[in-house]
Amino acid sequence: MKAIIMAGGKGTRLRPLTCQLPKPMVPLLGRPCMEYIIDLLKTYGITQIGVTTQFMPEVIRNHFGDGRDFGVELHYFEEDAPLGTAGSVKNAAAFLDERFVVISGDALTDFDLETAIRFHESKEALATIVLTRVRRPLEYGVVMTDEEGRIVRFLEKPDWSEVFSDTVNTGIYVLEPEALQGVAEGKEQDFSNDLFPLLMKRGERLYGCVSEGYWSDIGNMEQYRQAHFDMLDGKVKAAFKGRELYPGVYVEDGVMLPSGCAGWDGPVYIGRGTVIEESAQIGAYTVLGSGNRIGCGSTLRQTIMWDHNRIGERSEISGATLCSRIRCHPETVIADEAVIGSHCTIGPKAHVLPRVKLWPHKRVREHAVQSDSVIWGESARKPLFSDGAVYGYANEEVTPDFAAKFAGAYGASLAKGKRIAVSSSADGFSRLIRSVLMPALQAVGACVTDAGDSLPAAARFGVKALGAGGGIHVSSAEVGGRVLCRIECIDAAGLPIGKSDERKVDNALALEDYSRMDVSGIPDICTAEGLTEAYGKKLIAELGGGGSKPLVVAVSAANPTVRRLIGTVAGAFRWKIVHVEPGVSDAGFGAAVADSGADFGARFDSAGELLRLYAENGMPVPEEKADVLLYLSYFRCCRDRTVGVPLSAPTFLDSAAEALGCRVVRTKRSPRAVLEASAAHPFHPVHDALFGVGLLARNMLGSGMSVSQLLQFMPSFSLHSTYVEVPWDEKGRLMRLLTEQVRNRQADLLDGIKVYDESGAGWVLLLPDTGEPRFTLIAHGEREEAAVELAERYRRELTRHFG
Repeated sequence: MKAIIMAGGKGTRLRPLTCQLPKPMVPLLGRPCMEYIIDLLKTYGITQIGVTTQFMPEVIRNHFGDGRDFGVELHYFEEDAPLGTAGSVKNAAAFLDERFVVISGDALTDFDLETAIRFHESKEALATIVLTRVRRPLEYGVVMTDEEGRIVRFLEKPDWSEVFSDTVNTGIYVLEPEALQGVAEGKEQDFSNDLFPLLMKRGERLYGCVSEGYWSDIGNMEQYRQAHFDMLDGKVKAAFKGRELYPGVYVEDGVMLPSGCAGWDGPVYIGRGTVIEESAQIGAYTVLGSGNRIGCGSTLRQTIMWDHNRIGERSEISGATLCSRIRCHPETVIADEAVIGSHCTIGPKAHVLPRVKLWPHKRVREHAVQSDSVIWGESARKPLFSDGAVYGYANEEVTPDFAAKFAGAYGASLAKGKRIAVSSSADGFSRLIRSVLMPALQAVGACVTDAGDSLPAAARFGVKALGAGGGIHVSSAEVGGRVLCRIECIDAAGLPIGKSDERKVDNALALEDYSRMDVSGIPDICTAEGLTEAYGKKLIAELGGGGSKPLVVAVSAANPTVRRLIGTVAGAFRWKIVHVEPGVSDAGFGAAVADSGADFGARFDSAGELLRLYAENGMPVPEEKADVLLYLSYFRCCRDRTVGVPLSAPTFLDSAAEALGCRVVRTKRSPRAVLEASAAHPFHPVHDALFGVGLLARNMLGSGMSVSQLLQFMPSFSLHSTYVEVPWDEKGRLMRLLTEQVRNRQADLLDGIKVYDESGAGWVLLLPDTGEPRFTLIAHGEREEAAVELAERYRRELTRHFG
């Protein structure tokens, strides 16, 4: 049997470790990661091995040669341009004339490959994916199988709202040569995104085999360090070179140790030729490569160090990772989670603070306190984006410095050479951030159009109207006494950017690994005039003619663009606008609506996006009922339309739309998903506040009913939301257990898990929160008590699984 080792990975999330090495060559206890994969294949009698390479292929060839020194025969298949995982294996198709195993050269595993191969044979499978269970499945392809092991669902790198299991794709496959017929020659294609979905669609025999044992894809610095610790603890069956000199102290040949080393707390690993001078202390879970020298009186704890480093006297290194040929002068201090690239110099008595990363060939001066990395933001644990936007408190988390770095990352990864429309709310801080974003985008090669003061919905409209390649809109709103800033990124279709683009920007920002333009090629900033006016005209045209009866509308809006546009719309439809001061309380605004004799009230936030409706009696309309009211108004006023509606909205909207000649497409709750399903039409009833106001007015005039009457005629329903605190590491397992539990019941897995109550009276939607260790539960019933009871029942069920 043959095998393919995929060894083309750059390992960008491991930089600076991988600045000068391909990821498969990163060392684990003194041996390149790929050596352990070759050992594993050889254990199961697989010695005919193809190696796919793309990034720094000569480093891999120079180390492994033809494979004879490692007891195997290696054949190399180099990509001139990235071909993706499936494309790279297709590139080796001439070598693959029999059943073969595909495995990553940059992972660490001791899986029983023979069991997976026997499983594949017994199922007569075309392709078998080796699966395992992990605590946090977000960075992997999540897989669901039926009772026979056949794969029924596959989703690559979901967010928490999409996770349906903790069972993931390990990147290890058993394939028949015929499986590659679905991969085009010379085209970039992946197994997870392209080939496996195609095989599922065709109904081919695609199976998943859950394996027991150790597996880590070593995808980030934390996993890289943990892999060392797991090897030292014996959690992975992998041979390493060292012998146990003292309990827990493993050394290779030529090591020189100080007196008293027999009392060191293990486990410790020390590579060939390393010298540790007298009175130096080496703490548990320290790994030293070959040819290092540790000065007298120095202390190392949980330190991972590669080769040929010189650590001066009385230095202290704790929880750090050091590459090769680093010179640390005496009395240096390197703190937890710091990463030092090869050929760096740390001056005498310098301090490198926690989580700092230094790229290769950097120098820290004598007595300096190094608090900044060559990169930025690695310490952030939460995702940068939420639904295509970045949120942070003004001048605390979102600062001009952050805005410049963010624009550089966005421009380099998504906008180089493209026209980008940049707009903001009219407040001072949003304008400030806009003024920083524009030159930073120019510096990395984007062509910038200043779209001026705008609203989020108008900014999305403006991107399409200008034919731009994308856009950024900045807005700010007061939340709990603090100002929350939002930076929304928009694609060429006028939608919030998708998950894959979010990851590109996030990675570029984390690495600050992008080039800047030659100054002679920096384009000028253009100015776009009249975009909001064009938006207002399009809005009026879409709403159609006004009614015969003028309406009185009470409006509270701090945003001057909202006030200007609402005046334009009011003029077109003969409304009378009663302006209410933005700072008034909810109760005060309700009283103003009732006292002014308004037909209804509309309250906008300072960004001009969020909308709260008030009935003619001054009572606020609950948010879930307001959304339903706007959808029903849309169905009545815009016939023969298709509109995106989130899975969490009441079920009766589908039949209501059909009765009025419209069609509902159920989507995830994310704005992008909802707007994308509605892309055939320029405005959305819920995600465009001004359009929503106009729809409600048209509905009232057409039906002759007040807001209170429209609410009264609405079908009875209640939505109740609650949440359950769940440990991060339990979320994936819980999703798998819940998915298995509802397998034979009516359920929907589009967004979290939506389970329909067996009585038919309601449903509950269980959503793992993206940024918090908890589940949100949304229960739907005809009455409030029914929704509360349903939510409580599933809250208890969730708690039972991990309590």
